[in-house]
Amino acid sequence: MRMLKFYLNFTARNLFRRKRRTILTALAIAVGIMYFIVFDSMLSGADRDSFNNLINFETGHVEISSVSSDMRPELDELIPDGKGLAVEIKKIPKVEAATPRLVFPASVIAGFEELPVSGIGVDPETDKEVFLVHECVTNGRWLMPGEEGVVVGERVADLLELELEDVITLRTQTVGMAFQAVDLSVIGIVSTPHPAVNQTHVYLPLDVAQEALEAGQSATTIILRTESEQAIKTVSDSIRNLDAWKPAWHVKPWYEATSFLAIGTGKRAFGGVLMGLVLIIATIGVVNSILLSTLERVREIGLLKAMGMKEKEIVGLFVFEGSGLGLLGGILGAAMGTAINAYLVNTGLSLKMFMGESNMDIGYPIADRMFGVWNWPTVLWAVLFALLVSLAASYFPARRAAYLDSVESLRQV
Repeated sequence: MRMLKFYLNFTARNLFRRKRRTILTALAIAVGIMYFIVFDSMLSGADRDSFNNLINFETGHVEISSVSSDMRPELDELIPDGKGLAVEIKKIPKVEAATPRLVFPASVIAGFEELPVSGIGVDPETDKEVFLVHECVTNGRWLMPGEEGVVVGERVADLLELELEDVITLRTQTVGMAFQAVDLSVIGIVSTPHPAVNQTHVYLPLDVAQEALEAGQSATTIILRTESEQAIKTVSDSIRNLDAWKPAWHVKPWYEATSFLAIGTGKRAFGGVLMGLVLIIATIGVVNSILLSTLERVREIGLLKAMGMKEKEIVGLFVFEGSGLGLLGGILGAAMGTAINAYLVNTGLSLKMFMGESNMDIGYPIADRMFGVWNWPTVLWAVLFALLVSLAASYFPARRAAYLDSVESLRQV
């Protein structure tokens, strides 16, 4: 205990003997740790928000279609009696809700302007049980069955300068590939956290869409929400056992539609590179600091040896000093990272502040604001990482100091 106290006092005194050098070395480590904590927080937050946006506004938990590719189903590959199949699926245990959708390519014509969009025929009642689009209507209201109206994304409305009660022409093709044009009134405008919904989606009642496309009671997809993500596989297996099931249909969990997962993997690899840079910076800083400290304290080392201190005990002194630098840098970096992360968690980072209204694709289904998350294990791990790297980096300079020939060194000082 007495020896530990001596080590701690000796380390504290030597760390602050050269305050500027200690602060600069610790600050270099701290900046790397801070960037890693903030980077991890933003990436985890982007993953969380992307998952939520995808499930709540695009794919639900499970999507059923008649094609296996990632492309939108063609209109000649429809699921007959979409509502009937959705009712049957909803009876399956652990399924909270199921809704049919008729998705088709279309163009919106407003005056002399024309914009390509994704037309989406929805059941106004059951769609609300699966998706949250209806909660994001910022102007006007949500759809009602049978009404000849549309709800458009905010960006679509801005580009075409649409207001409530404006009449647009929705141009598309029927199942038989005949051209079709339908006049519809704008009854609502939605602004969601999902950029694709705001930029390309136009919603209309399912029965109106089916009539316009001459699709009968068909749907392109049946989308459902399960009680939990753990139930997805069980529900998927149960769906395939339905009497109405056809072998040509496919069940796709939401995570199979997430192209941004690959982006997240790449960015996590970048996080590993970032930690490697922190390691290099910490190693160079600590080795440099310990080496300089060794050259400055040759006489002190000789005196310690003369008092009977062994080489391994001198190694311990310098390792303690290097570890102190790492601990100081880690704690400072954790404090800086936590302060910045508090802002990111509560306020978030506005993408429009950097990209304006360009709606640039960042690879994640996030419309405007990116939020961080609290990940305390990462913070603790980062501090421990700085400590361990500094401890390892100080060992070899410490050995050099311990086995230094004090008499020969004194002649050079």
